[in-house]
Amino acid sequence: MPPRGGVGLCEYVQHIALFDYICVSASLENHVLEYVDHLYQHFVDPVVIRNGRYKPPQLPGYSIGMRAESLDQFHFPQGAVWRA
Repeated sequence: MPPRGGVGLCEYVQHIALFDYICVSASLENHVLEYVDHLYQHFVDPVVIRNGRYKPPQLPGYSIGMRAESLDQFHFPQGAVWRA
């Protein structure tokens, strides 16, 4: 898979990787998936890694829902981080 990065992209790509493994390739051979634990605290259901592997999400959806506090804090231009 191509490189991923940025806020929420690890959350998005976990579903693609799981679909690929379960429905397409049925193999982990020659498959590499990046993970960056950057800004995960802003997500309601962030990616979980155990023993170097993505764990399937426990909630329905794409796991990209952001916490209300984060959205309020970073909302442009009214959010607290922009007024500081």
